[in-house]
Amino acid sequence: MILKEKIGKVIKTRRKELKMEQVDLQDYAEIGSTTLSKLETGKLNITIDNLEKIMDVLGLELIIKVKEKI
Repeated sequence: MILKEKIGKVIKTRRKELKMEQVDLQDYAEIGSTTLSKLETGKLNITIDNLEKIMDVLGLELIIKVKEKI
């Protein structure tokens, strides 16, 4: 699974945990319906600004770390 698909899955799962509809998240994060729909299906290269808005609404944080050696 590629990174944008992983991010989309986390966003969708968290939104559903909060019993939030897509339209609610769009309104709270001030993003377009196409943006959220494509993000949740892994079909969008989202801007950091929009990702941050969505994560703030959902109570998520982004952590970047060095990959473990395979």
